[in-house]
Amino acid sequence: MRYEFVENIEHFAPHAFAGEQGTGLFRSHSHVTDEITLILEGEGHYSSNDQNVQVAAGDLILIPPGIVHGFVCLKAWNGISIHYDSQSIPSYCQYLLQHAYRQYPNQILISRLNRTRLERVKAAIQQLEEECVWVRLNENSYSQDLIRNALEAILLSYLTNAPGPSEPAIDGEDCDERMIQDALKEIHLTYFTSLKIADLAARRFHSESVFRKKFSKRVGLSPKQYIISVRLNEAKRLLRHTDKPVEFIASEVGFTSSSRFYELFVKHVGKTPLEWRNESYHNP
Repeated sequence: MRYEFVENIEHFAPHAFAGEQGTGLFRSHSHVTDEITLILEGEGHYSSNDQNVQVAAGDLILIPPGIVHGFVCLKAWNGISIHYDSQSIPSYCQYLLQHAYRQYPNQILISRLNRTRLERVKAAIQQLEEECVWVRLNENSYSQDLIRNALEAILLSYLTNAPGPSEPAIDGEDCDERMIQDALKEIHLTYFTSLKIADLAARRFHSESVFRKKFSKRVGLSPKQYIISVRLNEAKRLLRHTDKPVEFIASEVGFTSSSRFYELFVKHVGKTPLEWRNESYHNP
């Protein structure tokens, strides 16, 4: 059994270059993975090509992959950084991360946590660390669910305290965007149930045909196609990171028929689920 979306979790202190004790500059760098950093003590600045953001104890930082960034520590600090593959995280976590990135794309994102949220994030990171150890030892069959819950808690805490964009006057296009985002959230939360497009539309006071048209225009896929893609992506994650039987995975991600799951998997992926699983084991 493998769980690979967490690349590493690092407890850090400042990297000092000709600085006073407790202060320092970290040279600019970038990662192919996403990063979450929690500042536990101290203060300083995070910077990128077009940002210079002051950070302090209690700040939760999201950094998308590929952004060249560095930091200057002005007051002795420590914290925790998590590097992870956002393409391999569970479905609802993907939605939460996409929602955060959508507000301010290609930027370092900062959420200033209150004391209660800070304690919850610290507990979630501790749980994430502990369960990753158990997964690697292959000794706790519930560790993957606990890892998912921990990452959800971290991202939800970020979004709860993140600064929102200024609110423009609400016009028809803004209403449509909010409606589609609400539908996407519901899909990522309930993809494993018997979702019906008519129900998604009705809950947003739209006819099914109008909902399909607006959704397809905004997302680039029909609602049905999008639900299938979410289910298949989650199936691929489970095939790669668990030893669950294929038929069980098909049911877990929302397919009522194993044969339908096989048919769609081959159509979209080009391999059977078992072929894909075996290939992913040899090419992690």
